[in-house]
Amino acid sequence: MNEQNGGPQVTFRADTGELYSLDKKERILMKEVLRLSLATPSGRRRLRDRFGEEGFRIAISLLEQMRVKMDDPDTV
Repeated sequence: MNEQNGGPQVTFRADTGELYSLDKKERILMKEVLRLSLATPSGRRRLRDRFGEEGFRIAISLLEQMRVKMDDPDTV
């Protein structure tokens, strides 16, 4: 993490090597969008259809890294 523009940022590296930094508001938004997407069977199906099983697992991993617990994300 680093301090920039008045708030802590999280930096992470994509599999392809890009670096991304998220400020607090961006992290809150990403967390909520992922949480809502994984909260319903139709949202989980949509993620799997659009991004495949790997993308679905990445979404779950991101939420786990942000300490968001999902009930049972594998249930579709």
